[in-house]
Amino acid sequence: MYTNEVAIIVKKALVNLPASEKLSYADNLYDLGMTSLMSVNLMVELEEHFNFHFPHTALNIETFQSIETINAAISVILSE
Repeated sequence: MYTNEVAIIVKKALVNLPASEKLSYADNLYDLGMTSLMSVNLMVELEEHFNFHFPHTALNIETFQSIETINAAISVILSE
C-alpha cells in the first residue's frame, strides 16, 4: 500500500548502500548494513512522514527487516 514511499525513505536511511544498488522489497536491510542506530533514524523518518507512532510491540528487528515488513506494519497501524 505504501511500499514505494517506504522504499524511498529506506534508501535514504541506508547511507552506506551504493546509489546504483538495486533494493528489493524483500531484501534483509540488516544484511545490507543497516545498524541499530540507522533503524531508529528510519523509524523516526517513517513516523514523521506518515504522521503516526510505532507501538512498542512493533519495535523489533522483524518489523524493520525489509521494506515488505515495514510496509506491512505501517499498513496495519494506519488501518486501526
